[in-house]
Amino acid sequence: MRRLLVPFLLLLLLPAAAFARETASSGTLSIREGRGIVQLTARGSITGRVRGRITITDPKPYDSKRPVVYGATQTRYKSEKTVVYIGSNLRFRLIGSLYTVRVDGRAIFMSAIGRGQGMLNGEGNPPGGVFYDGVYSLNDEPYHSLPDEPTDFELAAPPATG
Repeated sequence: MRRLLVPFLLLLLLPAAAFARETASSGTLSIREGRGIVQLTARGSITGRVRGRITITDPKPYDSKRPVVYGATQTRYKSEKTVVYIGSNLRFRLIGSLYTVRVDGRAIFMSAIGRGQGMLNGEGNPPGGVFYDGVYSLNDEPYHSLPDEPTDFELAAPPATG
């Protein structure tokens, strides 16, 4: 019985070690109450919800890792690899593969862990008044207001301090 237990434990520990190494080199993105556009091309885990539109491009649409989207009132297939979902309570989950996701709308709540690059663009300040367009945190930094102009970012692990 002991001879079987050691190989079995090794089979369990190797994927856990690989996952720990992957998450240690990954960056994070968090959006709260966003209003505007969030675009991200990354490999990892991306989840969220929005009132508006989600455009997902899957470079390998026929592999076993598929995007999961709930709450779409309209679905448009732009190409074999790109699908647009529209709705007032869209929820989405993209895990384990490289995806390009563009979230456009209001009430954007989004979390991402992985590696990649993206763009943030809050709706900005309208003439004659100021409104709240949400906050974001990138790579474990404190939360900041969404930028009023398109701003590129890198989703990567923060540099080691020491």
